[in-house]
Amino acid sequence: MPNFDGGHYFYTGLFPVRWASEARREGIAKVPSHALREALATLPNFSEAAGQRRVSPFARCKATHFVRLAVIDDPAYNGRDGSDAILGAGTDLSVHQPVDHFSRAWLMMTADFDAPNGSDAARDAWAAGLWDLAKPELTAIFEHCLEFSRCDQRKPVESGADFAAYLAHGQIETTMSFNDYWIDAAAMGKALPTLSVTRVLLQVAVVLAIVLGIAWLAQRALAFNGGWMLWTAAAVIGVGAGLWSAYRLVMRRGARPWASAPNSDLKSVLKGLYLQQRLVGFASEHQGASPDDLHRAFGTFLAEVRPDDLDQPTQSRGVLKS
Repeated sequence: MPNFDGGHYFYTGLFPVRWASEARREGIAKVPSHALREALATLPNFSEAAGQRRVSPFARCKATHFVRLAVIDDPAYNGRDGSDAILGAGTDLSVHQPVDHFSRAWLMMTADFDAPNGSDAARDAWAAGLWDLAKPELTAIFEHCLEFSRCDQRKPVESGADFAAYLAHGQIETTMSFNDYWIDAAAMGKALPTLSVTRVLLQVAVVLAIVLGIAWLAQRALAFNGGWMLWTAAAVIGVGAGLWSAYRLVMRRGARPWASAPNSDLKSVLKGLYLQQRLVGFASEHQGASPDDLHRAFGTFLAEVRPDDLDQPTQSRGVLKS
């Protein structure tokens, strides 16, 4: 499940932006892609201190680590296709090669959030909860996309369930997620043990033995003596089937998601950031203190920061601080 790894769901979605111009209050028509850019530009990213009013609406969700929204007008052009300089001698480089273009702009949405598994139900529960927390901001963004409002002749998105279905419709597979919370190699090995060469060879041997057994039973039942040709064919088929089975085994194991890394949920990450900042300040303030004074001060520090309490005190969501 490439969309899910390490206790995190990695959502990626693409949504076509509408074509028809919109009438603005000032009497000027504006294309939806420009109006969408305005909505994204006025959306707060983060605040630099807790308590500020303009905090990202996604920070209201207690499970969302990261959300990115961007308008994509066209695919990136990477230059001419490579070719052999000798075989391509005489090519007129002033004549361009075919270049891909989109028929319209697209809105891309990516998100990283805590989830119990990679199921559709987990994704939909997150999306419905996000809608309940940030309906005005989400409407201001997605109303410029196709199939979101009544003007597209479909049921408008009016509830959390509708929004979850809308995100599911625009979802594409996340093929390369980024999750770096695993830091202990030994723990990683226990969470997802390495598939040994012996296990792969055993898979081939078992399938080969099954095929040879079927060939022997068929020969006995049909009273047919195929000689060396029968056994050679059975061996070739058995080895081929065994290699295919081993390949499937490797692919299945490779598709398994990592288990959740310790303390990698949003609450724990925020608490870790808070403790890191406070500990740096503590170390700076107590340079040169005697062992007894340092011991007493550290006890007071632990009582203040409460490392085991993930709720308070901690770093606020949507706050960029270091």
